[in-house]
Amino acid sequence: MKIGFIGTGAITTAMVEGLCTTENPPSDIVVSPRNKNKAEKLAARFENVRIAGDNQIVIDECDCIVLAVVPQIAAPVLGALHFRKKQQIISVIAIKLISEIKSLVDPATDIIRAIPLPTAARHMGPIAFFPYTSWADKIFRDIGDSIAVNDEKELGIIAAITALMAPYYALMEAVCRWGVAAGMDSKASGSYVGSMFQAISVLARESSADCFENLAAEASTPGGLNEQALKEIRKQDGFDAFTKALDVVLARLKGSSAGC
Repeated sequence: MKIGFIGTGAITTAMVEGLCTTENPPSDIVVSPRNKNKAEKLAARFENVRIAGDNQIVIDECDCIVLAVVPQIAAPVLGALHFRKKQQIISVIAIKLISEIKSLVDPATDIIRAIPLPTAARHMGPIAFFPYTSWADKIFRDIGDSIAVNDEKELGIIAAITALMAPYYALMEAVCRWGVAAGMDSKASGSYVGSMFQAISVLARESSADCFENLAAEASTPGGLNEQALKEIRKQDGFDAFTKALDVVLARLKGSSAGC
């Protein structure tokens, strides 16, 4: 299968890196020249990656097309292109419904929406998509945890949850800075915080969703430090900040063209 990418940003870079480092990489990956720096780096690193002269060449040469432009320019960029009826379309364009994408890629009708994460570059992390198709599932299983959802409303909720990536990193930074202020070496603080969060995330991933509360309880030894920290954060409604942020992000998604 030849896979083409319209838009060469962070998600395209992650997906291409992930696909090119699987056991059976695509024979040919064609990327658009829009972000010249990122496109050239990918082509230099992987021999099966080529840079097209323009976006239409990507469409003409590939069976599967990944749409990865920002939503603000989706209509003018895609509207100027000529798709084929039997092409497979993966849209990773935020907030754009399938019905909107369909009008831009006509006569193609085999369209799915997906939410890949930057971790796809390392073949890990969830990739939620709708609707289920075996060809898309096969692509995503090679670069992450393929998760087909029930409808676009559920996909919107997942999109909101992904907004916690930056706050998660910011939390780690705050903890790291606190360690330095308390007297740790900067490098040691960063190494410990990164390793600890990675380790406990692995335990969480290996548990089912209804066990997260149990994990918190198991870590909170009566009279221990974890119990004290958890009580203090709950006393200050610390977790409410995260759920309120999710509410705001979801409200934005509902108010967009991709209402949930």
